[in-house]
Amino acid sequence: MKYSVIIPVYNSEKYLRKCIDSILAQKYKDFEIILVDDESKDLSAKICDDYAQKDNRVKVIHKTNGGTADSRNVGIRAASGDYIMFVDNDDYWKRKNTLEDIDCQLNESHADVLMYDTMEYWENENRFTQSGKTCKRQEIVNQPKEYALKTVIEQGILYRAVWAKVVKRQLIVDHNLLFEKGIRNEDTEWTAKMLLCAESYDWYEKVFYVYRKGTGEAQTDKRVTFKEVNDLKNILDKYITLADTIENSDFQKVFKSYLAFPYAVLMGQVQVLNNEEKKKIGMSTIKRYSTILNYDMDPTVKKVAWAKKILGYHMTAFLLKLYFMK
Repeated sequence: MKYSVIIPVYNSEKYLRKCIDSILAQKYKDFEIILVDDESKDLSAKICDDYAQKDNRVKVIHKTNGGTADSRNVGIRAASGDYIMFVDNDDYWKRKNTLEDIDCQLNESHADVLMYDTMEYWENENRFTQSGKTCKRQEIVNQPKEYALKTVIEQGILYRAVWAKVVKRQLIVDHNLLFEKGIRNEDTEWTAKMLLCAESYDWYEKVFYVYRKGTGEAQTDKRVTFKEVNDLKNILDKYITLADTIENSDFQKVFKSYLAFPYAVLMGQVQVLNNEEKKKIGMSTIKRYSTILNYDMDPTVKKVAWAKKILGYHMTAFLLKLYFMK
């Protein structure tokens, strides 16, 4: 099968070559890399063009600046693979056998989505970290979707990040699974949509995806903003309401358990805002949704739910604020 690896590119000249090289080094050769340059101001556009001239598996699309979500959508529309993968332009893959292994698994399972764990690279400290958790493939593959997802959530490794998934392109096309432009937390929103559409899952046990932290440039390093918090609140507004309409009770519990983690994030992040921003957000609505913490399959959510029960909502939110400000 063929794989389309979509890389949104913006001002990443420092890391882009390592990112692209790590994918081109794959022993499995039936893939394309789609570099979507979002009007970079540095040498990133030239680097993209250089790679396209050297290897016909590399395609470059230069576009007017529109953000990561827009770049991913452009990449999706240009993709021709059977499955789609996403990579951030400052991240990279560690294993040369990754695509070969994944192709072997997907030729067997034909799953809508294959998931995997990842590792972090803290550049300022030159160290790697991993969750230390894992799933066994046999616990996921060919299992009912609610059971497979429950297993991953209970291990705390159902990531919102889109680069932790391999997704069947036809699933994306059939359900118009595009990214919402102009918002933060677009991965949380997109993954929620994907969970509502996918029917079958697979799991890759080896860790290969490395994402950088501590560079000051990664989105995860940016300080919390009103827009980020408000966008997350609006996403949860939409999907918590939608979750109540899910008829499959087991899947409804799983889907609400997925939403519980970003809700815990919202609880802490909103406390970072000033009083005027909190008023705009609507604190009463956020507090009303705290019942989502009852769906505590995720181990982190379980701790937050326990703290809320013992310490109360406000003290728990304050402790989460301290966590997000550190």
